[in-house]
Amino acid sequence: MIQGDSTEYELLEKWARECKHNRLTCEIGVREGLGSKIILDALKPVQHMGIDPYNNLNYQHYDHTGSYQCDYTESMRCQLLKDMATYENFTLMHMTDIDFMNRFPDAGPFDFVHFDGPHMTRDVLREAVWFADRSMSRTRFVFDDYPKYDMNVIAKTLKLWNFEIVENGSNKICLEKF
Repeated sequence: MIQGDSTEYELLEKWARECKHNRLTCEIGVREGLGSKIILDALKPVQHMGIDPYNNLNYQHYDHTGSYQCDYTESMRCQLLKDMATYENFTLMHMTDIDFMNRFPDAGPFDFVHFDGPHMTRDVLREAVWFADRSMSRTRFVFDDYPKYDMNVIAKTLKLWNFEIVENGSNKICLEKF
């Protein structure tokens, strides 16, 4: 059974179902795959990319903590690939978010992006701006664990791309481009 490590997956499912487009979707921070599975089941995108480096990287996860190593093992990646094997439109991009953005500068446009990777404000802001440049009208962005970073800065910045907050829970928030 595919697991998740967060809360409010019902909001992720709802916001994906309400999305107006379904050509290209993405999740940053796949881990065991529940977020990607929900997006794939709810939205049935033509193509869904999951970005995650695995490899037990040691890095700073939050604004006010030091760096540490998480349990993103290669066996976890292998299990994810087995669990997602029935989803022909799922592609795992086995790399960091920065590597992905550098290697695929012409990717997009994206219809739906779930930000569940690094949780430092500067990292989430970097990702949000990169994907905002590759968005279109009605693109939806969902941010996980948004109280752990400065979501006000990110939401204010995304207004420059005409993104507005649609709805939020206590742990997830959805913005849409109008």
